[in-house]
Amino acid sequence: MQSILSHFHYTDPGILEQERSKIFRQLWLFACLSSTLAAPNAYASLSLAGQPVLIQNCNGEIRAFKNQCPHRLVPLQAEGFGQSPMRCPYHGWTFNNDGSVKSIPHESNLYNFSSEEREKLCMKSYAVEIVGNMIFINLSENPLPIEKQFTPEILDKLRDISTHFSAQTAHITVEVDYNWKLQYENVLDYNHVPYVHPQSFLPLLTKDNSSNLTKKKIEQPSIPFFPDVPSTLNAQSYHTRAALKIPPQPWHSMVDRYGEGGFFENFFLFPNVNFNCAEGMVFKIEQYEPLTPSRTAVRFTMAVAKEKQRIRALPAILSGCIRNDVNVLHEDRMYLERLQKGLHAGSPKVHHGQYERYLISFAQVYEKLLKGERPW
Repeated sequence: MQSILSHFHYTDPGILEQERSKIFRQLWLFACLSSTLAAPNAYASLSLAGQPVLIQNCNGEIRAFKNQCPHRLVPLQAEGFGQSPMRCPYHGWTFNNDGSVKSIPHESNLYNFSSEEREKLCMKSYAVEIVGNMIFINLSENPLPIEKQFTPEILDKLRDISTHFSAQTAHITVEVDYNWKLQYENVLDYNHVPYVHPQSFLPLLTKDNSSNLTKKKIEQPSIPFFPDVPSTLNAQSYHTRAALKIPPQPWHSMVDRYGEGGFFENFFLFPNVNFNCAEGMVFKIEQYEPLTPSRTAVRFTMAVAKEKQRIRALPAILSGCIRNDVNVLHEDRMYLERLQKGLHAGSPKVHHGQYERYLISFAQVYEKLLKGERPW
């Protein structure tokens, strides 16, 4: 089957603006883990759909705002994660938990706002949904119910699995030179694994880890064939699992494993998140933020299972886990950047095989959303 998407869906700045307006600013987007915001005044700041977003612990309640002071539009919180009250570093304005102005230094002498003007000086707020340990933000003025985007089964699974994360997490962002959809399509396409990751990831998906590194024959991982997928919004977010065996480590006995182990669990969360769990012990959330039509920020959030006893080497363990996943990304990156560079006005549409059901359905729902349709 020939794809309904053309080269301009991956190269046109106008398409990117439509994506931001009709997809990313209408749907629920993963932002961060609530465990990272447990302390008073803890915050996370990031870009979502090209918008600066601040998620803040406001007296125990998680709230989200546009990360801009209404005075001169300077970000209130500049670091990715931190702990401080909502105070503008530029002119010292402070804000209440609802985003309204709390105090303005030398207000009567310098500003002389009327009561009506002052009331309008409020930070723009966004809707928040907390699913287990995962915080989702919706940038729309009229957000759709999160149940229309994700099925009850997926929401229940996310609530369950995300509460098994360690309190300590690791984060890194890698920028790559290709369209965000290429990365999301790449993780949906399991058939590339034997060819792109024969020594990094494929051995973990096979029964004999030790001998596979020297095998010349490429073997397929045991991932099921997918049937036809409905072109509805909530069908685009789903869960799969495949047999997996990671090499034993001393710290494995020190954590409370999720599930029975022995599997690689994947959650594909439309529009731009791949969340997976390796043997119930290592958890990775990978999110794709479009920067330009040909540049994407890949954000990693890494955790292990909850500690049964203190693991002194946990920062080093998390660093090693995230390094391994970034190395896998770089293996994909080489091919996807070449692909992006080769896209031009005369590029033909790609042809999908029978196994690429979710890529086909992804494109169908994506196109409906760009047209302003409501596929739910």
